[in-house]
Amino acid sequence: PSSKGDYPLINNIGEYMGYTNYWHQNIDFNDTQWKTLQEEVEYMQEISNGIIDVLTNDDANEIAFNGKQNCETFVLNRYKPTVKEYEQQDLTFNFCKTRELPYDIYVWHLLVFCAGMINNTDKFSISRDR
Repeated sequence: PSSKGDYPLINNIGEYMGYTNYWHQNIDFNDTQWKTLQEEVEYMQEISNGIIDVLTNDDANEIAFNGKQNCETFVLNRYKPTVKEYEQQDLTFNFCKTRELPYDIYVWHLLVFCAGMINNTDKFSISRDR
């Protein structure tokens, strides 16, 4: 990461977490796409040498993993949200702050994988703090 002065202080233990990956998801993943994503995450976990922890929960419509450090959990939803929490909310907008820690490359990999699979920037687009 850049020097600590570049990032705003946002967590409660004094760590800088400004580096962020962004994505706009204006699509629901179909069965084939979702299975492909789940298989990719299994592969990522196998090769990560313990860098990522895939979180298991009761929601089969969510892929979630973290980097075992004080950063945000990456969450990818199968279905785009349909209910706004506030009036101006962009339901397609998502982000994950990683501080460029080792799990960041896995977050970015999965986003690039999704973007390549969808191959339509109106449906799925990505960016990051670079």
